Amino acid sequence: MTRSLGEALSLLADKGDINLENSISRGIEKESLRVSKDNTISSADHPSSLGSALTNKYITTDFSEALLELITPTHSSVEDVLKNLDEICKFVVEETPETIWPSSIPCKIESEDSIRLADYGTSNSGLLKTLYRSGLSYRYGSMMQTVSGIHYNFSFSDALFESLRGEEDLQTFKNKSYLSLIRNFRRNAWMILYLFGSSPAVPKTFITDRKNFLQELNEEDLFLEYATCLRMSELGYMSEAQDKLYIAYNNIEEYLEDLRHALTKEHKRYGEVGVIKDGKRIQINTSIIQIENEYYSSIRPKRVSPPGERPINVLRDQGIDYLEIRALDNNSFLPTGIDEDTGYFLEAYLIGCFFDEDIKASQSEIKELLLNWENVVKDGRNPDLKLHKDNKRISIKDCGMKVIDALRSVFKQMPQEMNLFTEKVFNSLDVQEKKLNDPSLTPSGKIIEELQNNNKTWEELNLELSKEHSNSLKNIDTDLNYLSEEAESSLRKFKELEKLEEEDFEVYLDKFVNDI
Repeated sequence: MTRSLGEALSLLADKGDINLENSISRGIEKESLRVSKDNTISSADHPSSLGSALTNKYITTDFSEALLELITPTHSSVEDVLKNLDEICKFVVEETPETIWPSSIPCKIESEDSIRLADYGTSNSGLLKTLYRSGLSYRYGSMMQTVSGIHYNFSFSDALFESLRGEEDLQTFKNKSYLSLIRNFRRNAWMILYLFGSSPAVPKTFITDRKNFLQELNEEDLFLEYATCLRMSELGYMSEAQDKLYIAYNNIEEYLEDLRHALTKEHKRYGEVGVIKDGKRIQINTSIIQIENEYYSSIRPKRVSPPGERPINVLRDQGIDYLEIRALDNNSFLPTGIDEDTGYFLEAYLIGCFFDEDIKASQSEIKELLLNWENVVKDGRNPDLKLHKDNKRISIKDCGMKVIDALRSVFKQMPQEMNLFTEKVFNSLDVQEKKLNDPSLTPSGKIIEELQNNNKTWEELNLELSKEHSNSLKNIDTDLNYLSEEAESSLRKFKELEKLEEEDFEVYLDKFVNDI
């Protein structure tokens, strides 16, 4: 934002929009792995009691048939979106005979061959989704794709942008504001890894034959002593092919051009893999990324795309409508993987980034923040770790305290109408400050303590937690009829889709690939 926080709040007050909380929408997408009775990844079909993975708006699958993805619609409060997530998680544990794995790093999986690609049927849209996942398996290996996490979708209302935009066109102003927020978010995104990372250890089967930098924890598991979020390391959702894209988010035209480059430029290794193997298509194309969603980033600008339309085109034509925050692990100790303190910190941080200075990103700054990211992923709880800030070295605790202090300053200026929201933000900031002072209070610190001090394996800890979470969710008293109705309705929609006469898949795919 080019205006100071005080000026912006004054403008909002003039328009009667003083309660910023009323201008925010949020939704959550949560991934969770289904685990069989022998404590490995399920090979069973997606349960029909959960509906169709292609057409159910609340419950689908991600990479594998066993990797559930639970989706809330948008809500006007943190409490409401978490309640909705509680309900969907409760429905899943009640309708699924298997264990729902609580952590982002998966259970023991002895062979990649046991990881089934998600099956969406024979419609063109379903075949495209499965083909994309086939491409991911050839590019990164299926083991990496069993990793799960939480995506937090966040937006401000058009009314808020209208109040602040001045003479600028509304969508131009929204694009600029959201991209400024993204750049500010990325500058300290390492904090999300430190505060909420819950993946400091992995079972040895997760590594298989891959090169790695881990140490032995016990006979079954590997770890790094001070790791926070191995899910966001090169063992998880990082891509060597994307490492040199250096997408800066400085303006919408540049971002879309960078994305188009990644979607159309052939990657040498993926070219060697090819698109056909044994007469069968195995990936969408040989570009750096097959589709827009393959770009791995801690935060992405988004707009809902109608079926069959490319997100890059929708963004170009209609602009950014919300942000997707992708850096959150499933917190192993929470029944739904996320709680109120996490939600309020994340939203406070996003609001702080929105009102912070609008400064363009340079390639050297992007390299610096990527280095900080990697260091915190692997060594974040090390009290001696220094982060790189403007070519200086600053301790992780001091860097974090600066962010916390800045957010306290922002929320001290909020109007009385936001008192309840502000109070919950301050409560969360107090919790996060304690984690900066004592790394053992972080989820990753608690996991290492459980594994080392109580002599547990990754499997034992997660099976124990999954039982606790299942019991906790089953005890929630709430009406789940809307989820049953959606499951049944989605199965009917799926059958109708399967009956439709469609053009040949190769024709459909060719149009899709070239429509950018």
